[in-house]
Amino acid sequence: MSLHTRGGLFTALFDDAAMYPPADTKMPAAVRQHARHRLSWYADTVGPFVCHSRRLAELAGHVDALGLEPLPVAAVVSEGISGLADLQASAARFDALRLTAVEVPLKHARRADALRALEPLRAAGVPCYLEIAIAQVDDRAVHELSAAGLRLKLRTGGTSIDAFRTEAELAVPIVRCAAERLQFKCTAGLHNAVRHRDEQTLFEHHGFLNVALAARTAAATGSATATAAELAERDPFAVAARVHELGERDVAAIRAMFCSFGTCSIDEPIADLQQMGLVHR
Repeated sequence: MSLHTRGGLFTALFDDAAMYPPADTKMPAAVRQHARHRLSWYADTVGPFVCHSRRLAELAGHVDALGLEPLPVAAVVSEGISGLADLQASAARFDALRLTAVEVPLKHARRADALRALEPLRAAGVPCYLEIAIAQVDDRAVHELSAAGLRLKLRTGGTSIDAFRTEAELAVPIVRCAAERLQFKCTAGLHNAVRHRDEQTLFEHHGFLNVALAARTAAATGSATATAAELAERDPFAVAARVHELGERDVAAIRAMFCSFGTCSIDEPIADLQQMGLVHR
């Protein structure tokens, strides 16, 4: 195995969201598939298993049944901060699971209330992501999250055209994160390495390598225009060349911001990286 990680560019970059759209894999198959990823030649690229917080007991049962080691889990609290109260205690009940992240949408809650609700988990050392609509990620929101030791979750796509943001729209929160050294993850729509138009839906999808390069540009320049240009690049050869040019400091700067992204098919990003000559079995 040879992974062109450039000091960790792809390490734990792919959060396994197989149970979420568009794959919607049933839990038993999703857990077995995750175990396969964990034993593969690209295992270092695999992040936690993404699961709704209400299904942790069910997940623990499947992990126990397969005799797996404790499974790193990112718990999604989709109902918002009202579902956080018992999460830490309930997660601790399951020896088969290891809570490595919590993701919660802000929805209609006040940001101050969300920060207070997440503080016990953050204080316990669990990385906490607050999902805020991209249009609502202003300077104050980014500053408050950074000061509170939280992270930002950015929704970059979905199952409808309304869920997708343009390059210019996504560039703005990335630049703001760079200014405050705020870590972020992305969710939905990042199925492939490079920006493209899906042949079936005709939706314009962001590429995860575009996002990585955009994070570096945002940190280096603070320019939304330059950051948007990285997000807009569609030529895989140009993107691959840019990745090959990255030094250790560049990779460190990228991963200091861009923590990971959720993908319902880890096989897809791995296949893209292989085709681009960025990872080799």
